[in-house]
Amino acid sequence: MQTPEASQFTLPYVARLNFVLSPGQTIVVKGEVKKNPKGSFNIDLTAASTKDIALHLNPRLNTKVFVRNSFLHESWGEEERSIAHFPFSPGMYFEMIIYCSPSAYKVAINGIHVLEYKHRFKEFSKIDTLKIDGDVDVLDVRIW
Repeated sequence: MQTPEASQFTLPYVARLNFVLSPGQTIVVKGEVKKNPKGSFNIDLTAASTKDIALHLNPRLNTKVFVRNSFLHESWGEEERSIAHFPFSPGMYFEMIIYCSPSAYKVAINGIHVLEYKHRFKEFSKIDTLKIDGDVDVLDVRIW
């Protein structure tokens, strides 16, 4: 992964992947929710050659809703919102694990599986950028 040259984790954080994302790979984001969040943060896997967002993870802290979606062909799809337990709170440290399985992204927070998001964008070879922005301090990002 190529990281920005300035402060490595300033927001918006944008990193190009050095490889093609494919089933079996894992992305780990370690961060801390802002102590006084104004709204939400987002973690996106995008195709830089287009405006497509294959995976949009958007925990909305003020409403305690964890939105998942994709932005394909210039429009947003239907939001997925159902979740058993909202896993974030102000000031909280977290480790988000995003595992790319053959059929879906599987997401765990602090070692606990919280959701699956079926692939809507299946051209894995085009997914080449990770973006993070919003009410979060990014501490570390690892991809393998």
